[in-house]
Amino acid sequence: MLKKSLLSVWCLMLFTSLVFAKKPPTLPNSYNAVSVSARSFAMGQAGVAVPGNLEGIFYNPAAIAYIQEEKIQAEMLFTVSRDSGDLKDSINMTDPIDIGFDSFAAAQRQGALSWRTLSSNKVNFSDGSDWYNKQESIKAVTISAGNKSDNGSAVGLNISYLYGTLAESSYISGIPFAQTSSGNGVSVDVGFMAPVAPGINFGLNLENVIGFMWWENYDFDQLPFGIRTGFGYNTQSFSLLLDFDKKFYRFGDVNENLVGVGLEQYITSYLCVRLGAQGSSLSDNDKLKYTYGIGLNISTFMLSVSGEKYKLDDENISKYLVSLKVLI
Repeated sequence: MLKKSLLSVWCLMLFTSLVFAKKPPTLPNSYNAVSVSARSFAMGQAGVAVPGNLEGIFYNPAAIAYIQEEKIQAEMLFTVSRDSGDLKDSINMTDPIDIGFDSFAAAQRQGALSWRTLSSNKVNFSDGSDWYNKQESIKAVTISAGNKSDNGSAVGLNISYLYGTLAESSYISGIPFAQTSSGNGVSVDVGFMAPVAPGINFGLNLENVIGFMWWENYDFDQLPFGIRTGFGYNTQSFSLLLDFDKKFYRFGDVNENLVGVGLEQYITSYLCVRLGAQGSSLSDNDKLKYTYGIGLNISTFMLSVSGEKYKLDDENISKYLVSLKVLI
């Protein structure tokens, strides 16, 4: 039943695209992406108020203003496992990033350059002799910069160039179809961060203040505008984070209000544990994604491993990520 419903949706999108040449077959969350680090992923994907860390640039570009070191921070992120059971196509729609190399970022003294995967997945639906296949790949190259004032507050800016490909093929009611399209786009994020008490920071990020993607054979996509705000309590050995994330999708019946909480506790000088949760309601287990992970600091290296568990259609879904951070 689920596959038939999904096939009907994709057939309608395909028909609309062919007749009116308007809406590309992307999903509302095709441009959401994840952080550039397994650290923040393990902490409920919260991080709008974490100053001075490379991974913070995704949640708030103002975080880059607090990096004063001359050394270069570089980090790579990989999705190493994603257990989807019999719901692979449904998972690809709710989490459009598949297994593989997800991102690379480097930062030095108030500036950063990053490459991130926004979506990379395959979707296949079939009903009898009818079938539909889609491959989607969207990447972003981002320049980040920030400036801190004398009172400790900071502003930051992300400017991203987006590029990608969409490949569709289908055989519906005896009619074959195949098409490949490339796209290019741009997006701008504006962030703000300020200390409100010793060890406590407030953060605000306006995502996709400008955000467009132009596709061949289709009209353009307007990226979802987002508001992320929250607080972070950070010491040398402990962090507690709380984020509120609201996205205004341009199409689709999607209303996403997310809350993310996370903590990090160092057990020794080189080993820490991380826990978190994210969802539309922290009191409803069926709407929560539980996250967890560990971090290992050795000299100029930090290895982070994170996991995520949640339910979809009463099935348990899991995902695991690994990132490596190096100081050069």
